[in-house]
Amino acid sequence: MARRIEHRSTSEWPAARVYEALIDKDYLTDRLAEIGGASAALVQHVKTENGARFQLRQGVHADSLPSVARTVVGGDLTIDRSESWRREEDGHYTGEIAAEVAGAPCSITGSMWLRDLAEPAGAAVSEFVVSGSVRVNVPFLGGKLEDLIVDQVQKLLADEERFTTEWLARRG
Repeated sequence: MARRIEHRSTSEWPAARVYEALIDKDYLTDRLAEIGGASAALVQHVKTENGARFQLRQGVHADSLPSVARTVVGGDLTIDRSESWRREEDGHYTGEIAAEVAGAPCSITGSMWLRDLAEPAGAAVSEFVVSGSVRVNVPFLGGKLEDLIVDQVQKLLADEERFTTEWLARRG
């Protein structure tokens, strides 16, 4: 049975500014360099008139994995992650995400949206939401591994949120 991923964050930046960062090649390269882990790379990046799609490769060293995950994976993790984004209208953007772990029976899928808040809450003027699921097809250990992966994805999304805020602040 798949486990749900739900992540919601707000930003002091308008959705258009956050969106431009999220699909920017330099931003993605900088983010991977800081938090992408071993063998991180921007594998593909295509910008279109209405959005962008790209593929990232991220890595996790085996020694930073819980023992149950090391048993299944047998070494370092390589994660291939694809995202596509499109502009729906000014201040509203949607996307899809998919990730697979090389050599492991694991998949992550989800949808994302980014929008300006109708009634800004203090300093927050936009909201970013990820809704997805993790599925691990391993008898007996699948549920435990799904829980571990959901926890790691939540941490990664929080790290990416922090990075995005800092990256945008450096650029004014």
